[in-house]
Amino acid sequence: MKPILRKVDTGHNYSFSVREDIYPYLYNHWHYHPETELTLIRKGSGMRLVGDSMERFHDGDLILLGADLPHMWRSDEIYFQGLPDLQIEAVAIHFKAEFWGGAFLELPEMKGIKDLLKKAKNGIRVHGRTREIVSQKMETILHASPVQRIEYLLAMLNLIAQSEEYTLLSSIGFANTYNISNTDNINQIYTYTFNNFQNKITLKDVAAAANVSPNSFCRYFKSRTLKTYWQFLLEIRIGYACKLLIENNLSVSQIGYTCGFNNLSNFNRQFKIITKKTPLQFMKAYSC
Repeated sequence: MKPILRKVDTGHNYSFSVREDIYPYLYNHWHYHPETELTLIRKGSGMRLVGDSMERFHDGDLILLGADLPHMWRSDEIYFQGLPDLQIEAVAIHFKAEFWGGAFLELPEMKGIKDLLKKAKNGIRVHGRTREIVSQKMETILHASPVQRIEYLLAMLNLIAQSEEYTLLSSIGFANTYNISNTDNINQIYTYTFNNFQNKITLKDVAAAANVSPNSFCRYFKSRTLKTYWQFLLEIRIGYACKLLIENNLSVSQIGYTCGFNNLSNFNRQFKIITKKTPLQFMKAYSC
């Protein structure tokens, strides 16, 4: 199954899409679209996959994704339990680089934004004061007039372009080698892993979910994602452990077993490799 090509509706009287999303949960398939995407997570948490990057998302996250960059947002499991007061809220802008006209980005005044859109092919997480200012403008653009929408979009992109308060998400290697036509069963692998990471996963099981032979599975996965499957699985488990540690409702040993680790020492060792902190150090950092 290839990543899904999503069609973005700009609306009848607009050249680009501005949308407020309020859902019980986010469970996008591994997908892509020709539009650049700027998304503010107003409220919600879960895992975000961008190219070969995987991170947790939280309230206030601001992400810029380049055209045709595969990505996926998946809410935490609690959002799928039908709790009436729990929902995801986001503001999303989708636009094609040429919607201003073919020559607009070639103007010398647009060099910063043109360079930013190239960097966005790796995905960008905006932070610091820049995130705060752009997030405010994201809320304002929802109610702006047609001309003001264009003004706000230019202003937001210019703020990010002039800032150093951002982090690239996906690796340069992924952006240079990724081929949409060569990702046949990645979506099945991701879905199976998110649904089963708390349990023991065998090579035979995950290969079967992807309709790939066990002998070729590891090579197949790494050629599509630039990381081993076991590294991918470890990142999901540690990401979920971080969430549980922040909530501080379980002991470290309980969290380790809940996240699919079969002994506490292995959990502590792997957690420190990924986060550079022990679970206790991580918990204390967030309880201050």
